[in-house]
Amino acid sequence: MKTIYLHIGRGKTGTTALQKFLSDSREVLRAAGVDYLLAGDRGRGVGHQEFAKSFITDMPSFMIPSRDPAGIRTTTAAEICASPADAILISSENFPLANLDILRDWFEALPVPTRIKVIFFVRSQDELAESEYNQMVKLKREARPFPDYAAALEGADYDVECAAWAARFGAENIIARIYDGAAQDVIARFLSCLPGLTIAPPGPDADPVPTAYANRSLGARALLTARMLNSIELEDRDALYRSIFAAFDGADLPAVLMSAAQAQDMRARFASGNALFCATYLTADPGQGTERYLAGDLGGRRYDDATRDRLYHALKALNIAL
Repeated sequence: MKTIYLHIGRGKTGTTALQKFLSDSREVLRAAGVDYLLAGDRGRGVGHQEFAKSFITDMPSFMIPSRDPAGIRTTTAAEICASPADAILISSENFPLANLDILRDWFEALPVPTRIKVIFFVRSQDELAESEYNQMVKLKREARPFPDYAAALEGADYDVECAAWAARFGAENIIARIYDGAAQDVIARFLSCLPGLTIAPPGPDADPVPTAYANRSLGARALLTARMLNSIELEDRDALYRSIFAAFDGADLPAVLMSAAQAQDMRARFASGNALFCATYLTADPGQGTERYLAGDLGGRRYDDATRDRLYHALKALNIAL
């Protein structure tokens, strides 16, 4: 029986870094008994986005559908069946949008027996909202002010998200981890999800995420400029944004969009769901603080309250309002 590890994100929890690392480490992983599939990724380090998208039946307006849904499923199935490895690894942050019944049925129909393990990284919702908003503005998909975006944040009730997967694949098959924005140890935490794996993550001592793997956020001025331009029709938007982002690069303030009190209020919105999620799914996570997690605080934040307030009020002093 093959064990299929589905890394389903969540987005803004180091997925870009992980997918590039896994692609770069494909041969090392294979030697250790884990086959990170080529299908869809093809060695580019982008993950298995086309495969995941082939199971999305309610496509978001901003998403480009899979170019050949049947083809990518056929290629993926052939690679799974032909692989000599007992463990198969597939990664895409698009999986949470998939029709899970169709996804489950597809795996059950494979000509080789499989069991599914779901790897799910989560992040404290205050920093998740800031990071995701930054990404959506950068990708020209968001023009709302940040408070409006944060109020409608989707997919951040992790207990609800996991319950849908548990209903199809079993709660015992969900492997949850906390993304720690300060520690930058997402690769080490990810590798801990794969039992018996002996390869080491890159980097010295604390195993930081290599800079080349990082999906960098915009600074506050660049973010404000892009957000305002997103509501205007422009002919060569990509070139304009590249020049704007380059102009601000290295000379901008971090885009900290909430004060410490506002961030705490946002965490409180999700505290009860976080506590249920942690009690049900969070097991064997390095550095767990059980009492804190069961109280609904996921920790793992980049900024302590004093630093957050200092950066937030620096933006306010410059009249930068996002």
